[in-house]
Amino acid sequence: MAAGRGLRTIILGALLLLAGAALGIGAAAVRDGAAYAGRIYPGVAIGGMAVGGLSPDDAMAVLRPIVERRLRSPLVVRLADRDATFTHAEVGLRGRPEAAVQAANALGRTGSLWQRARARVVLARRGVHLPLPFDHDTQRVTHLLADLASELDTTPQNAQVTVRDGAVILIARSRPGQTLDVVATTARVVAALDAGAPQIEAVVTVVEPEFTTEEAGDLRALLASYTTRMAANPDRTHNITLASGFVRGVILPPDGVFSYNKAVGPRTLERGFREAPVLVDDELVPGDGGGICQVSSTLFNVALLADFKILSRTNHSRPVAYLPAGRDATVVYAALDLLFRNTTGRHVLLWTEARGSRLMISAFGTPPEAKEITILVEDRQEIPPPSGTVTKNDPELAAGTTVTREPQPGFRVKTYRVVKVAGEVIRREFIGTSYYRPVPRTIKVGTKRIGAAEPRR
Repeated sequence: MAAGRGLRTIILGALLLLAGAALGIGAAAVRDGAAYAGRIYPGVAIGGMAVGGLSPDDAMAVLRPIVERRLRSPLVVRLADRDATFTHAEVGLRGRPEAAVQAANALGRTGSLWQRARARVVLARRGVHLPLPFDHDTQRVTHLLADLASELDTTPQNAQVTVRDGAVILIARSRPGQTLDVVATTARVVAALDAGAPQIEAVVTVVEPEFTTEEAGDLRALLASYTTRMAANPDRTHNITLASGFVRGVILPPDGVFSYNKAVGPRTLERGFREAPVLVDDELVPGDGGGICQVSSTLFNVALLADFKILSRTNHSRPVAYLPAGRDATVVYAALDLLFRNTTGRHVLLWTEARGSRLMISAFGTPPEAKEITILVEDRQEIPPPSGTVTKNDPELAAGTTVTREPQPGFRVKTYRVVKVAGEVIRREFIGTSYYRPVPRTIKVGTKRIGAAEPRR
């Protein structure tokens, strides 16, 4: 019995002591709360700056210079050829001292009486250090770098060449371009702001030209050349000269495909082409761009002699005067095209010259292996003309006038390319079959009335 009463007495004493301590702590908390009313409790620091005992306004006054110094700090963006320097404020950094002061002022003032008292003990013993928060406007960084990219980005410059006295001459050196990767560089700027880094390397991509000075220097050899004679027709000669100008200077990369229609474009009066005789329905009639097939046909022979891969070629419906049968190539925009591939493994320059009555087209490249290339047209089969007579109206002839054209046979031929090295045939390549239609006896009856408007020229 006595022992039990003693234990109860000890427990009751301990409880009274704890209650007294709690009352003492609570009373101390109340006294501190009164002493620091309107001020931050001692032991609080923000961004390494002690603010204990200061009012929130005074704490803001202490922190503002720190924020301003940070916002004035430079950030160097290192580019490929120069550096660009911005302040942290210019790249969108923003200080948030208000949030830090609010958090500091709340220490020891939130929660139950016991929680507030315990927070005061922590402040008194070891203090509390709060960070000075900053955030950043990523969109502002992106816009700033986009403006910088508009100044920095450059388009690569290809080497430029011309042909003089049968040799390729360099007239402008190549130059690489560059592009600022705005998205990747923005991420680096944001990371630098978070880490307080003084500089970053911008992400700049170097864009190489498609045709370099070194590659231009490899155009030392004449791979092939072919010449055809132009008819004495000013409009036709004009069209040939104009069309050949679109081909002159074309650089064909290794394995690149040349398209005649893509290079020359539509053959319209609006683009400078004129009406001249074209082969329609097995006879020559006025048409826009007459003569441009002489350019494609001459170029076809250059492609054969340069050992390019022929991908698409169509012969005329009737033989042409400027080339043997089996060696012509007709073209119709958006319908029939001359296509060939550069199989030399190096860049190739196509060059044209239309002078007097001659059209010459050449291909220049890297000196190839010694080989001899011959074009053969074989297996000629003549096809007799149809019997009977065909009558056609001709609006180019005066009314009442008739012209008779005698029947003409057609024929079929096969074209081959033969490649020799050291006198030995290493390849005999079938290029294609050309079919030229036979034409019956034809009577053209004029329908043009006297005084009618002349066809457009």
